[in-house]
Amino acid sequence: MARERRVVTPDGRVWFVRRRWARRRPPWSRRARPPTTRVDADEELPAEDVPVPPLDALYFSYSGSDGDDGEPGFAWWHQERFVLLGMTRVILVGVIVTGLAAAATVEFVLPWLLPWVAANALLLLGAAAGVAVLVVVDRLRRPWFVELQRQGLTDAPRRVWRVRGWRRSGRLMDEIAAAVREGRIDSEHAAILFRDRRDSPR
Repeated sequence: MARERRVVTPDGRVWFVRRRWARRRPPWSRRARPPTTRVDADEELPAEDVPVPPLDALYFSYSGSDGDDGEPGFAWWHQERFVLLGMTRVILVGVIVTGLAAAATVEFVLPWLLPWVAANALLLLGAAAGVAVLVVVDRLRRPWFVELQRQGLTDAPRRVWRVRGWRRSGRLMDEIAAAVREGRIDSEHAAILFRDRRDSPR
């Protein structure tokens, strides 16, 4: 299931329903809270990382100024020819290093690695299966944040629920998306009217 959905209300307002991983709580805190709880977004929702352009530290500068106007931007020495030359050198060095590493692996690592893998194939397969089971169990049981936010400025209304379990978070996303699609939402405060009050998140 997708981590983000775009839902439109009958009056044409656009809302986004998304989910992300939440940090685990101590065992005594889990018992005190229901599986699905509405939380304060500003206090509990982790801040999103600001996207950074690739090779920002090498070719760009946003902490200085562009010229004498004092506005942040590209560094004064930023030129397309300089960037092209630098990228060519980086790619060339990367190809050489990769080739040397591959040759060393074929010459020195594979002769003893392949027989060891063949002799311990069952043990390796069992370890891989165990890791896969742990990953699946963690994904099914770990806590999630389910966020509802209206399209617009950064101060657009939103609500966040903390949900324990991958399937439960998916069902909550379905319920919220259906409520938005059917107009069971307050567009000013992001209040959702759920159909079954017994199962609605608190």
